[in-house]
Amino acid sequence: MNDSPTDYRDSHVGKGGSYDAALAAQPFDAYMARLEADYLREIVPQLVNGGGRYVDFACGTGRIIATVAPLVAESVGVDVSETMLAAARQKCPSSRFVRADLTRDPVDLGEFDLATSFRFLGNAEHTLRQAALGAVSRLVRKGGHLIVNSHRNPHSIGAAVLALRGHVHGMDLTYWKLKRLLREHGFEVVRVRSIGVWLVRARMRTAAVLEARGAAPAERVFRHRMFAPIAPDCVVVARKH
Repeated sequence: MNDSPTDYRDSHVGKGGSYDAALAAQPFDAYMARLEADYLREIVPQLVNGGGRYVDFACGTGRIIATVAPLVAESVGVDVSETMLAAARQKCPSSRFVRADLTRDPVDLGEFDLATSFRFLGNAEHTLRQAALGAVSRLVRKGGHLIVNSHRNPHSIGAAVLALRGHVHGMDLTYWKLKRLLREHGFEVVRVRSIGVWLVRARMRTAAVLEARGAAPAERVFRHRMFAPIAPDCVVVARKH
């Protein structure tokens, strides 16, 4: 699921009918998605307090917007893939969805109080990340917030172990690189939730381990932002200057 084409824009164009099932079939991907949703339900009300305009960039099948939409006054999803948007419309009938590539053809959607972009920056090539963050920055009002995740950290403990064994993982978006990119586009990181730090070996990322009684306490111990540089996934909240 992590192999990236030359242009990540093309990676999911025809996968709207299969994307959710593919994500759910991978225990660790499903685990990350569940904890990301839990944190969004915790943090979004603190940022918008039941109101505000919200946009999900590269919304895909609507996984994130389905979590956030009930917490805001207005929600908009944007994606380049019509098949992904078709799935999102079924999932979130109260949200507005727009097929567009905002990195190439800006669309006047107005300003937003909150934006999200999940499972995008870690997969996209660097030039596309720059273009995407530029597009999102233009959408978010001053004082508004952007929430992103970074689920392919090459400095995570698990990735480091694989690298020592000669595995080429193709990941390059470290936590520090993500912070620099956000700062370059006018965002300051204000909160971070680390996910999966305790899962240091691939053999631990099974349904049996992830659903065990000890998983939740382990997450609570290691969810602090200080662990983000070595976390396999983290959710980053950034405020627009």
